Amino acid sequence: MGQTTAADPRYRLDLRVLRFRSDPHKDEPSLLAQELIGKGRLEEALELTRAALEDDPTDTDLLLAHGVALAKAGELATAQLALTRAAKADPGWLEPWRHLAEVLWQRGKSARALQVARRGLEVDPGDSSLDRIKKSASLELRARAYLIAPTDEEPTMLAQELMADQRPDLAFEITQTALLEELLDEDLLVIHAQAALRLGKVEEAITALSSASLEAPDWPQVWRLLAEAYEQRGEPDRARQAAFEGLCACPADASLRALHARLEAQGETLVTL
Repeated sequence: MGQTTAADPRYRLDLRVLRFRSDPHKDEPSLLAQELIGKGRLEEALELTRAALEDDPTDTDLLLAHGVALAKAGELATAQLALTRAAKADPGWLEPWRHLAEVLWQRGKSARALQVARRGLEVDPGDSSLDRIKKSASLELRARAYLIAPTDEEPTMLAQELMADQRPDLAFEITQTALLEELLDEDLLVIHAQAALRLGKVEEAITALSSASLEAPDWPQVWRLLAEAYEQRGEPDRARQAAFEGLCACPADASLRALHARLEAQGETLVTL
């Protein structure tokens, strides 16, 4: 085992931590905390920021570092408090707003995350992290509003937006609610099936796609998804049949033709074995 030397970055960081513990004025605490956070040494970073904040509880750099360390340690509620203080202390600084919006989003506080993201975008309208949170939070609020009281919002489009935002759970709820009123809407049935498949609800997806195949027999995506759902459920014969029926209805579709060929080849391999 090699010996730790003064040239080792970890050794130097360890030494700085020890020096800070003996004399907090020998190093800049916020910079030292940032380095510790970057190395994943969260407990030491929090020890340091807590001690430094006792001497200067309004230092925005320390409050930010403290909030970031808390967030990375999973202490989101306490992180929110520290980051809120940092943002209020220096409202023209982007970093506290960005981290605060992220923490609020992780805590499921969509409305507050949206407000904070908008406030941060006033500082830097081009910040991609805040723009992402703003869009995701706004989308979730629209979905929640629809589930409480279905409005003029087009549920298929809303569900598609949720799927693109990696929210199949909400997309599933939206389509499930909308299908109570529009049971045979093929667009709703397909997006409902896609959300179901992403959630592992294969039976639900097959039921929806079977209905969609009756409503839109010439839609290749329906047959492709149905074949893939049967395959996922471990029924290769039904998967091949669905791909075959789809190919009969849509002979020019390249994706169905490729899927059917693959399933047929797999069937021949199993027979050979």
